Amino acid sequence: MHAQVRTKLRQLELLQGFLGKAACGQAPADIPRNIHDPAFLIRGNPDHPEHDALGMRNREVPTQAELVVVGDSQVYGACVRAEQCWPFRLQAETDTPVYNAGVEGWGSVQYALAVEELLSLSPRRVVVGLYTGNDIAEAFQCARASTSPLAKSFWNPDWAGLPLADLSAKDRAERAVARSSAERPEQSLDDILAELGQRGEPDCDPCVIEASRFYLTEHFRLAVQDLSHPAIAAGLMITRKVLGHLRDLSLNYGFSLGIMLIPTREYLVSTRLDEAEVRDRETLEHLGLVEATMLSELRSVCADLDLPCFDLSGYLRHFVGGRIYRQDSRDGHPNAKGCELIARYVRDRVLPGLDATRNIRAAVGGVYPMY
Repeated sequence: MHAQVRTKLRQLELLQGFLGKAACGQAPADIPRNIHDPAFLIRGNPDHPEHDALGMRNREVPTQAELVVVGDSQVYGACVRAEQCWPFRLQAETDTPVYNAGVEGWGSVQYALAVEELLSLSPRRVVVGLYTGNDIAEAFQCARASTSPLAKSFWNPDWAGLPLADLSAKDRAERAVARSSAERPEQSLDDILAELGQRGEPDCDPCVIEASRFYLTEHFRLAVQDLSHPAIAAGLMITRKVLGHLRDLSLNYGFSLGIMLIPTREYLVSTRLDEAEVRDRETLEHLGLVEATMLSELRSVCADLDLPCFDLSGYLRHFVGGRIYRQDSRDGHPNAKGCELIARYVRDRVLPGLDATRNIRAAVGGVYPMY
């Protein structure tokens, strides 16, 4: 009861603060989505008008959560409005309350921290969206830098001297876009990207497939998934520990847990290269092999831990040419149409799969609180 009162008071404070900022002429867009946190490194800003008192992208914090979806910007819905992100669409389509616990910049370690924090909501089902695009690299970063004892429990001190993944291609592409925008402010971003693509700028690789046209960032995606890099290999080991911890939490607290693997847009294109027009075919082919290995490793981890695992790759590859990502953009987040498709997949496959697994385990006495 005290927790509910504190939550309501916090929500009232946030509402009053937002109204005060509006009266001062500060637009909601001026309020950052995220803030620094020593344990999570980054977390949602409770002062953002789209966020609840915990900084998550929901209208309010429920007293009890039927379904919690944990993830990064792919779950948050980085390039769509709040009512278009797939957890919101899932709630509308299933009439099941869905709590969106996605935060931009998170990786698997933050997912463990978030689930522990959200145990107070007594979730019945939890879906963790693991994005192969950068979650494994983010796991290494968080376990290394977080002040959380749980995060540190996933860390091996022998990894302290390992070099980070090389993100120079990503940084170079971002600088090139920024420089062109500053030099020619009248030019549209579409024209800038087209020019950089024609110039051969890394990670501005123009791609046309069916009705879609966008710019791929395959060098960046390759750098943060290549298991031959020691930090990425360590990130996978950390993620294995994280998934084991989440499995134990699900058994201890009696909620169903499922892992959904979210592939990159670049990987989906690599599976249909014979239909795509791309500049850097060789790098995309290499990325396809690397990400396929990452997906296979994560599926294997889930199998070893007896965790239900749902790989979106086979489903989304059929739609990658159907304008499910932002067009004429380097942004690899699903748009409103893409979010609708993911919500449909979760509705039709993930949730029934979780319920079936729960029923099977319950029948053999496998799901009971251990305290």
